[in-house]
Amino acid sequence: MKLKFLVPLFLFAFIHVGYAQLSDLHYLPPLKQGANNQAIQQQAIYLSTPEVTAFTVNAYLGTSTTPFTTFSLSKTTPIKYNLAKGDNNITLVENDSTGVVLKRGGLRFEAPSGKEFYVNYRGISGSQAASLTSKGRAAMGTRFKWGGVPNLGTHVSKSNTVGVMATEDGTTVTLSGYDPDCVFRLGSDASGMTDDSYQITLDANESFVFEAYLGNTFSTAQSQGWIGASIVSDKNIVISNGSLNYGRQANSSNRDAGIDQPVPENRLGKEYVFVRGNGGTTGPTEFPIIIGTQNNTEIYVNGSTTAIATINNGDYFEIPSSYYSSNSVGANMYVTTSKDAYAYQCLAGSNAIYTQGLNFVAPVNCLLPDTMDNIPNITDVAGSTLSGGVTIIASTSTPDSNIQVTDDTGVVTLTSPSSVAGTSLWKTYYIPGLTGNVSVESTGPIAVGFFGYNGARGIAGYFSGFDTVPVVDLQVTGGGCLPNAQVEVVDPNFDDYQWFENGKLIAGANSATYTPTSAGDYYARVTKGGCTYDSQPLTAYYCDPDIVLNKDADQNTVNDGDTVTFTITVETLGIDPVSNLVLTDLLPAGLELISSSISKGSFTYPDWNVGSMDPGDLETLTMVTKASLNNIHIPTVDYTNTVTNNQDQIDSNTTADDPSETVTVNKIATTTVITNRRITYRVNKN
Repeated sequence: MKLKFLVPLFLFAFIHVGYAQLSDLHYLPPLKQGANNQAIQQQAIYLSTPEVTAFTVNAYLGTSTTPFTTFSLSKTTPIKYNLAKGDNNITLVENDSTGVVLKRGGLRFEAPSGKEFYVNYRGISGSQAASLTSKGRAAMGTRFKWGGVPNLGTHVSKSNTVGVMATEDGTTVTLSGYDPDCVFRLGSDASGMTDDSYQITLDANESFVFEAYLGNTFSTAQSQGWIGASIVSDKNIVISNGSLNYGRQANSSNRDAGIDQPVPENRLGKEYVFVRGNGGTTGPTEFPIIIGTQNNTEIYVNGSTTAIATINNGDYFEIPSSYYSSNSVGANMYVTTSKDAYAYQCLAGSNAIYTQGLNFVAPVNCLLPDTMDNIPNITDVAGSTLSGGVTIIASTSTPDSNIQVTDDTGVVTLTSPSSVAGTSLWKTYYIPGLTGNVSVESTGPIAVGFFGYNGARGIAGYFSGFDTVPVVDLQVTGGGCLPNAQVEVVDPNFDDYQWFENGKLIAGANSATYTPTSAGDYYARVTKGGCTYDSQPLTAYYCDPDIVLNKDADQNTVNDGDTVTFTITVETLGIDPVSNLVLTDLLPAGLELISSSISKGSFTYPDWNVGSMDPGDLETLTMVTKASLNNIHIPTVDYTNTVTNNQDQIDSNTTADDPSETVTVNKIATTTVITNRRITYRVNKN
């Protein structure tokens, strides 16, 4: 048996590298709203910094190398820059600028001196509001997932969007992994792009905007089929995403705006704390959503040892609001995942269902910054006034007296902290009623978010965490194939090590090196000075093709006439791509196909033409069948259903398949009903 490894090369940086989301360079890719001024009208960019000495920030539009404006920025002189209203083709594009390469769309902000600053976009209309905080250089990467929340309801302007901005010439970007029925706008045609994947080429500072327009006819594909789609490039890009507008009530026109800027997959984590907003007690606007970046990612809530869900690469799971510590504003929830995942949070400014906002949330770790300085003019949104409040996640080792919140009134009295179920390391706060410039200072790690509302307009933003996520450099020695290959931590100068395989602890694997025995995802947990963090995963694949089939049935014992749903998955664990893959599932005579759905390719019973698969890909076929005894006069019949595979390559079958399910079909029992005139035979349904 031989294995090869795909190894991400990351430099370990177990130190503070700056305040959260501070950077000398920021990108704001453009986005798309469903109809002009329906989500955002007035809009402004807010710049702030902890630097007391003023420095220059240049602002550029699209590919222009000449600044369209220049700012002098310091701690005491934050900047608010007003943009043109609505679809200005700078931050929000018109129909004709959607689905095409843009040279003028998008913004970048740069300090020639290298001084660091925040960039926060805020927009508002008569009934909606949104905030997006740039992640600076931490936002640059090559692998992303399109994130947001399911967009329910039927308002005509509901729109889901992602904007991509390149940082280098000749950048190839591929969008894939969305629902095959999901379509995107091309100019005036809201469904003009219908392919199952798209590849575009961008030069430095060019942009491309996708819109999955929902319209006033509900479609599951348009509502949520884009969530978890992969955005992969060969050079660094930056993305922004979300929905303009989005609703959380089916069959309703309720809506608000929710957008944010995520970081690439190599800056994610496995441990998250969420603080509840001001949504109503029923919680339709208060929930986290987790998006998987690897197969078999288990999700745990509030310290439970039983996973609430297991998701695959590109899948998402919406955690019910009932898992918050209470239905009150400021309640919290602790979430861990077995593998790195994206974490978003839907939260509301008030108990009205149409005041929701969206935050992309950073993982907690002991290297979070101890200062957030500052959120500029927290109640101002492009000239309109909304309420201002912050949430704080802080280390329990930090005394309350060492955490200080200030606004334009001076030092604000800190509210009592809330403990976090499932962890002894973190506590949370909610401080409402803030005005002006807001700063939070501590002697320990903190993460800060804000939210507010005015009437129907809700807003949310997250200011902490992504530029301090440490990474660990792993490498392969011994030729890259078993049995001689090992994985090891570069510069092994840590106090403790623990290796994990597919998210599970490997007993006894406590040195800087480890020798894998099977294909899978591996990472190392290292500790130094009491601070613990995980490396990014390293994936091991077999040199020979290995196609793994699995089949599950939702029930294995049914009555004549009942339905049985089969889920068939196929995964490739070989280092090289697989081509012309076809799965055949010929049902036995007692099972009739009712409907089917696939994640990729085409299905014409009994053949599922998957096509090509890259290493680690996992695809799914769902078949709904009806069980029948076919008038066989015996009480019970067993039907076995088996799937087979065929492809250009020879399957080594290194990993055992589970391609069959047996369903027991019982004859419906009969009873005799005696009346005074005749004997009647009645068929029981169960």
